Parts: sequence; structure tokens; C-alpha cells
Amino acid sequence: MLSPKASVGAFLIGGILLFGVGLFLIGSRQKVFTRGFHVYSDFASVSGLQARANVRVSGLDAGEVEEIQVPSNASSVFRVKLRFTEKVHPLVRQDSIAVIQTEGLVGDKFVEIDKGRAQSEECKEGGTIPSKEPFDFADLMQDARTLFKTTNTTLQGTGQVADNMNQALGTFLRPQNDGKNGAVHLNETMASAQRAMNNLADDTEAMKHNFLLRGFFRKRGFFDLGDLMPAQYRTSKFVKDKSVKRVWLDAGQIFSSPAKGTDELSPQGRAEVDKAMAQFVPDLPNRPIVVEGYSERRSPDERFRRSQQHALALQRYVQTRFKLAANLVGAIPLGDTPPDSTGKQQWDGAALVLLPCGGCKRPKKATMQSLHWYFLPCRHKCNIFLASPNSALACGSPLFLITIWY
Repeated sequence: MLSPKASVGAFLIGGILLFGVGLFLIGSRQKVFTRGFHVYSDFASVSGLQARANVRVSGLDAGEVEEIQVPSNASSVFRVKLRFTEKVHPLVRQDSIAVIQTEGLVGDKFVEIDKGRAQSEECKEGGTIPSKEPFDFADLMQDARTLFKTTNTTLQGTGQVADNMNQALGTFLRPQNDGKNGAVHLNETMASAQRAMNNLADDTEAMKHNFLLRGFFRKRGFFDLGDLMPAQYRTSKFVKDKSVKRVWLDAGQIFSSPAKGTDELSPQGRAEVDKAMAQFVPDLPNRPIVVEGYSERRSPDERFRRSQQHALALQRYVQTRFKLAANLVGAIPLGDTPPDSTGKQQWDGAALVLLPCGGCKRPKKATMQSLHWYFLPCRHKCNIFLASPNSALACGSPLFLITIWY
């Protein structure tokens, strides 16, 4: 059994050993005995960051917050002193960025350091690295509340607009003194306007055939497209005009006949059409063009169908290729007989015709439209009348025609 003096000595020695081990553990945890370096970073708000908070470099525990210096005035910033272990010194560069973050949503604050680029210099002892203001969950909640209030106000305004529209619609549909609502009155008004337009068209047609006025209308060029036959087209004054530009295209060079029997433009044919249209370029896009279709098939019905196919195929290609207005590109099937003024007896293929305009190189755009024609006024004494496809069909003509009358 130990003597009293030996027991006291053993107790003192054990206490000293325990104190030393505890001091070593605490110092090791607080990195007191490890070599390190200090770096500063400035923040406008520390967002609850405390001294002794952890410092991480790319997610690795690398130090702690040693001190937070409070600014001396409202315009200054918080200066945070960070202590790092020496082993992470190569990762902390002059362009490294310090950010205050949170463990989870409501955990402790810590400082995250993004490692800089290898091309940047290492941050020296006592240096300052840039910072990025922290993202605060409370700020996010405040923004969400503001957005909710704004959305609620917008929905209330939308509801009020819907109420006003319902009220206006109810007033419009409410029967009036005559027992009819606004919709019935609107339908009656539209029907009356349609009847007035039909009457005006009938009156104009009657005036065109009146013996006192038909000479005036014939001189001005008013006509019904259904009355213009291929024979009339061949003998029209504008077809005989010497200023008409005409390019002949042979069917064997521009069309191919697939198995289904419908003639279509071949790649070589498209090139030939482009070459022909190059002669009209100085007068495009406001001069009217007529595509004449021809065919030398034996029977009349075959000649008509094939010449129609030729005319329509070229019309579609020219209008699409050169982006011309639909009311400036027309087509007409002429069988196998060209106009006498051309000097040709027969033809198989097509012809592109640039119509004259009495010397006017730039006709103005359409300014007046009726049910059957467009009127393009010219500063010379000539008038161009172009018919829309719908009106052509309404008049009984299957094709879209363009005509000039002097």
C-alpha cells in the first residue's frame, strides 16, 4: 500500500499528464500547433458568420475564421480575417473567391473558397482575395412574398377585366325594345352591307352594257374575264404591240413527262426559265407577265389540257422563284396556235410575255379593287386591269388572266 506522499505524487503526475493530453487535443483541433497563413476578404454583409467558423477550400476543411473586423462607418465593409493551413496554400490564388455559405438550409455559416486558376499567383501572407455576397434564404423568402403579392394583384386585375367583359357581353346579348339583341342587329347589318355590294356590282355590270356608257367602259378597259377567249387574246391590241417582250421555250427542253402523264418542269427547264426571266429583270417586279401555254397534240382536247399544264407549271414556278405578286403573273392556254403578230404558225411548249405599259416603266401599285378586277393607274394614257384567281373562277374561267387595254 502506497504511503500518503506517494499517493499525492501519483495524483499530481496523472493530473499533469491529463492536462497535457487535453491541451494537445484542443490545440490540434484549433490548429494552434500547425503552420498556417492569413488572408483577408471583404463583405458588405456577413449573414450571421461567427469567429471560429470553418473555412473550406473547394469543400476541404482548411482553416477557420480568425477575426471579423466591424466597419468604422456605414459606407465601409466587414473585413474577415481567415487562417489557412499551409498545405492548401497552392490552392489559394489571387483570383480565388470567398463566399459565405450555410450548412443545409438553417445550419452554421462557413466560408467557402473557390480555388483559383493555375495561371494566377498564390495569395501571399496578409493578402486580400475578392468576395461574393452570400445568398441568404431569408432574402429568397422575402422575394417570394413580393412575387406572390404582385401575382395576386395581377390576378385581381384580370378578374376585374373578365367581369367587365362579361358585363359588356351581357349587355350586347340582352334583348332590346324590338326583342332583338346586339348579335341579331349585327347579322342584319352585315347582310344589308352584302346586299348593297351585290347590288353595286350588278349596277356596274349593267352600266358596262348600256349603249350610252359601254364605249366609255370599253375605252377604259373594264371587262368580264369570262368573256376573254383565247381567240380574243390572240387579236388583242396589247399582244400586237411592238414593245411586248416575248421569250419562247420549247417543250422538249423544259418539260419532262413522268409515268403519271403530267408534264413537269425538269431541272434543265428551270435553268432555261431562269435564263429567260433574266431578260425581264430590269422591269420586275411591278410589270405584269403572262405565261402562254402551247401544245401540238392531235386532238383539240389533248392540246387544251397539255397547253394548260404547260402554262400553269410555268406560272407557279415563276411566281415562286422570283417572289412576284399573284396578281402580276397570269397564264392562258392557246392550244398550238400563237398570235399572228408573233410570226409563228405553231408551237409546242410555252412563251413568257412581258406586257407593255405605254412607256411606263414603273406602274404604281393597286389603289382600287372591286369584286372582279384591280385597277393600276398609270401616268400615261393606259390602264392595267388584273384579275384575282378567285374572281377568275367566279367568272367561269379556269385560269388567271392579265390584260392591258389602251
